[in-house]
Amino acid sequence: MKKTILAALVSVIVSFPLGWIVAMLLTPVLWRLEPVLNLELAGHSGPSDWVFVVIWALIAIGLFLFSRWVLAKPKTRV
Repeated sequence: MKKTILAALVSVIVSFPLGWIVAMLLTPVLWRLEPVLNLELAGHSGPSDWVFVVIWALIAIGLFLFSRWVLAKPKTRV
């Protein structure tokens, strides 16, 4: 239980700045996708709020699963 709480806490904290950086770097891609998808993905100041939330959630889930995988590995002695 402690490992799960630790993994969730670290994932949420680390994913905030990482998600913001990834979303900002994706802005040119989002501008090119707007006419194709007919959605407001990014404005002149960066991605839409919902894009930030989706990217943050995906990164948080990915980090959580990765950290649980790392913490669940059995410790081998050499």
